Amino acid sequence: MEFFSGITTNRWIEIIGTVLAITYVILIARGKRAGWWFGIFSSLLSIWLFIRVNLLAESFLYLYYVVVGFYGYYSWTKEAGADARKTITTRPASFHIVGVALCSALSVGLAQILDFLGSAIIYADAATTVFSFFATWMVAKRILENWIYWIVIDLFSVWLYNERGLPVYAGLMALYTILATAGFFLWLKEYRKSPAQSNTAE
Repeated sequence: MEFFSGITTNRWIEIIGTVLAITYVILIARGKRAGWWFGIFSSLLSIWLFIRVNLLAESFLYLYYVVVGFYGYYSWTKEAGADARKTITTRPASFHIVGVALCSALSVGLAQILDFLGSAIIYADAATTVFSFFATWMVAKRILENWIYWIVIDLFSVWLYNERGLPVYAGLMALYTILATAGFFLWLKEYRKSPAQSNTAE
């Protein structure tokens, strides 16, 4: 009991949020729509945590995750049915070039707002936030390349969360990197099973 009493509120939020978040990634990688609910509850806890440690953009990002969580669940259910999977698609290089350029520009703009609000590590916070918005939308649309974005975002977030004194979340991001790599190959395998359908952009 003494061990548990020594755990701070922030650490408890990290631990519970981490368990829910890991479950979310595993289920989503396997194409299970129930995963969105775990993502929603994990994100609600994260909003509270990031406000407490003054990572304002991250808190807004996780609010977005909550909204996209409901959208993702609805989208996967509507387009694939309760027991089927929504078709995986890909996008051409031009899509990603434009996406990265736009996200980079938005990151610079958001950093200026965060600076005005007194947030910490403004450019890193802004970049992870904006690119995560984009990657999360791609997850909801089941675009294969979303996993590549997540690998980069998660690796960078390991450093960011360590800087803000969140070692559990930093460890989670390291684990996310591994899970995102596995997710990419799982989706790639499924994509290759139906190339004619998968090459159709939505």
